Amino acid sequence: MKLGARLTTHAFSAGAAGISFIVQPLPGSDQLFVIPIQYLLAASLAKERGSSLSKEAWSSIHQIIWGGGALRLMLGLTLGLIPLAGAVTNATTAFVTTEYLGHYVDRALDNPEDKPPPALSIQDILDAITSLFTARAR
Repeated sequence: MKLGARLTTHAFSAGAAGISFIVQPLPGSDQLFVIPIQYLLAASLAKERGSSLSKEAWSSIHQIIWGGGALRLMLGLTLGLIPLAGAVTNATTAFVTTEYLGHYVDRALDNPEDKPPPALSIQDILDAITSLFTARAR
């Protein structure tokens, strides 16, 4: 992932996490903000590269965004009853799913004519998160 795409992804992820943390007391209300942020991220990354995503890639992007929304809603309705735990869980899942989306879109843009890449693995997600800390340590 190039530096520009990485910074864009991190900025959108931080924004999604912050909003999720703030609006957590109203279960599901973060979806009104996080889902548009995630679609905007996908479009921004494509515009940054000067290319477009295939229909197959957009299909996977929809699944990632709405699957993340379902995950946040489920966790919000269970852990959301615990004041600080709900807010932290909401923010964390918003951050991780937005990071996941950014890395997926970046990989899809690497090969626009080919089939979209397979869904990211858990290892890919862990690598993306650890890259946040290793990049700052250098």
